[in-house]
Amino acid sequence: MIVHDKKVAIWDGQFTKPLRQQFSISFCTTCMGRLHDLRQTLAQNIADNADYPAVEFVLLDYHSQDGLETWVKESMRPHIESGRLVYARTTEPQAYEMAHSRNVAFKLASGDIVCNLDADNWTGPGFASALNRVANEQPERAVFTKSRQRLRGRVAMYKQEWEELLGGYDEDFRNYGHDDRDLVNRALLQGFKLMCFGGQYVSRIKTSGPEKVAHMKSKDWRKSEVANQLLSAEKIERGQLRCNVGRRWGVANVRKNFTEDLAL
Repeated sequence: MIVHDKKVAIWDGQFTKPLRQQFSISFCTTCMGRLHDLRQTLAQNIADNADYPAVEFVLLDYHSQDGLETWVKESMRPHIESGRLVYARTTEPQAYEMAHSRNVAFKLASGDIVCNLDADNWTGPGFASALNRVANEQPERAVFTKSRQRLRGRVAMYKQEWEELLGGYDEDFRNYGHDDRDLVNRALLQGFKLMCFGGQYVSRIKTSGPEKVAHMKSKDWRKSEVANQLLSAEKIERGQLRCNVGRRWGVANVRKNFTEDLAL
């Protein structure tokens, strides 16, 4: 559940401002061992947002061992060549870490707005255009989610604010759970406005609990989610609304689009 506070600003859903700006948008997907999902979602999501010119899809291959690299090379090259898809692979991680992987993917993104998009998620037609319309209502200090109660793996922010004001995702979190919600809560408590874009842009492949944690060190997803919730609450209680302070974060060596080596 999103933090409850009488000072939290929530958009009323009414459009009152003209559409003046076209924000560049990066949909960021991290993947370890989820090629079976991406075969269904990635190309469809690219097609469903073809109406919006300033969009890119960033796919971070987090040391997948299921043939993801070969599939992208053989099936998705036209999208890489068009600039719609950015593919990056790191061979360093031995287990999947949600917070770290998302930090790496968001850092790779070039968009004004960065949006998490889980491998098992579809955007539906026109999501980038709809997100841009909502962003024009709140061109700064905004957090974009499905609704007040449920995030469903779809959280977007202005990249500069995500990095400079929030410090990214909290890399003290381990394994599964609460990373998106912690990010949203810290933003709202810093005075960001909650901008809900609605559930019509959130559909997904049904993924079981065991499948979600198949490549994590801990397979007890309920236990790790509770541990992350408690850690988040403790930090927020101490007023720590910017995380990863005093250390490098989102650090990784990646190969981008099969040719460019980057040290983040």
